[in-house]
Amino acid sequence: MTISQGSTAPGRSEETARRGTPAPPPPVRRITVLFDADCPLCVALSGWIARQPTLIAVDLVPAASPRARNRYPDLDHDATLRELTVVGGSGEVWSGAAAWVTVLWALRAYRGLSFRLGTPLGMPMARAAVLGAARIRSATHRGPLPPDPDGNPYREPWTVVECDDACELAH
Repeated sequence: MTISQGSTAPGRSEETARRGTPAPPPPVRRITVLFDADCPLCVALSGWIARQPTLIAVDLVPAASPRARNRYPDLDHDATLRELTVVGGSGEVWSGAAAWVTVLWALRAYRGLSFRLGTPLGMPMARAAVLGAARIRSATHRGPLPPDPDGNPYREPWTVVECDDACELAH
């Protein structure tokens, strides 16, 4: 696409284009939740999500399924089996606690909670909830869980928790 001198991209003012400020990302109007179909907890939660009134379109797709691989060929599908993954309509990808916050953001009754959990003070609570769900998942999963990405056969997948400076875990 060629833009002639003096014209701007849709949604950008000439001043913004002149400064070189990137255009804002498009609004998220649809998300796809990739869930583990061999996990009873994950299946139950996907059913719960399906019954909730939503503010945007929410698609529920089994992780690493032919449908998921066809829809998102560049996604690491092994990773989607290890951790809840949400894909936005423009290709944004969230996983783990951020994915759960994104799911809550899409649900009418839980958008306010998503705003609270998405803050630096709320994200540790979201991570703790995801860790609790992962422990249940490891106890109820049908079949073997995906291997640890670091190749450690003795580490349970539910113990993999990524923290930043604002996250502390009590031992």
